Amino acid sequence: MLRPGESERRGGLRRLDDILESLEQLNLHDKTELPDHVAAALVMLGIEQPHSIAIPQLIERVWAMQQPYLITIVVERRRRRRRKVSAESSATEAH
Repeated sequence: MLRPGESERRGGLRRLDDILESLEQLNLHDKTELPDHVAAALVMLGIEQPHSIAIPQLIERVWAMQQPYLITIVVERRRRRRRKVSAESSATEAH
């Protein structure tokens, strides 16, 4: 079962991921011209005049937009309790 807002988060992440994949494929094939459908998707994301921005910079912008959607897993380190040994208990244990 998804938490409230989880489906919106996943949908937003999926849209960004699809655009990022398209941009990465263009970059991988050394394309310099942005297809209109990709440019339209970028405009919908709030990137103005995407045709005037180099594809590697567009990748960076979309990647930055994607970061807030990603889940950060915080690893909790368990603290080991150290037994405090007092001078009195050390002395009695030694006898």
